[in-house]
Amino acid sequence: MPNRGTIRAQVLNLVASNTMITSTNVNDIIDAEHDTILNDYSWTRRRVDTMVETVAQYSTGTLSTSGATVTGVGTVWTSAFVGRYIRIGSNTFFHRITARASNTSITIEEGLPTDAAAGSTYTIFRHRYNLPPDFGRVINATSDTRLVEAAKSEIDRIDPYRTSTATRPDTYMIYGLDPDTTTSQIYQIEFWPVPSSATAVRVEYLRTNTLTSDSSEPLYRSTVLVWKAGESAAFFLHGRTGDAAWLALADRYHARFLEDLQGAREEDLGKWSPVTHIRDSAYDWDRGDDFGIDRDIGIFLR
Repeated sequence: MPNRGTIRAQVLNLVASNTMITSTNVNDIIDAEHDTILNDYSWTRRRVDTMVETVAQYSTGTLSTSGATVTGVGTVWTSAFVGRYIRIGSNTFFHRITARASNTSITIEEGLPTDAAAGSTYTIFRHRYNLPPDFGRVINATSDTRLVEAAKSEIDRIDPYRTSTATRPDTYMIYGLDPDTTTSQIYQIEFWPVPSSATAVRVEYLRTNTLTSDSSEPLYRSTVLVWKAGESAAFFLHGRTGDAAWLALADRYHARFLEDLQGAREEDLGKWSPVTHIRDSAYDWDRGDDFGIDRDIGIFLR
């Protein structure tokens, strides 16, 4: 697959390497047009999946608090608990665990309004999980059944303190960026009801694709980008020179772009099969299409 360096050379060739447009100008044009082409269609090479493994809740032992310091008795708190959440005693609210000193000492983001006495019960849980760095948009999430996507505001309305639990979640939402990762953008997915035990959710998503260097490759037929960037380069040169010949050339390149885009999409459609059967989601109480498909396919042929 041609990379950005090759694409730039092809685009410069389309405008006869005119001195009024630089390699930097062409790179900027390629980046802008690539972003549009990439996000206007779900290209096959963008479709990937990942397994998100949830963790069981933990409530072994008891604890007491002094400000933001939590001291346990009979606990085995590991470094894996940092970033999870803890609900103490009968409180509905919960706190984020920010540090772990030992098996019996952790720190939370802020102290309780009133310190918890020795012997208090607790639950440590996790409902948000990191997605891969190249995450762009969720296509589907499945566990035992297909999960339903919901808005965070809706779950906040139904269960603001995330007290509802289940062995397997049936709803997901894209929460936002991981607050612990500051060097890159890592998005998180939240599951609801809060998983009470370890399970797995397969998340199919569209990955991002930025052309950050000359070795970067687009996730679709490169000629689509060449013709579109060539069109924009011709418009750029018209703006610089005022020569109407560049407008005529831009029109020619636009026609070639549309032809190539159509061909690339048709070719792409042949690389993956449409879904013909999927188990109903947890919220589909009526008989779904799969009921008819499994029992009387003939009704769909008449």
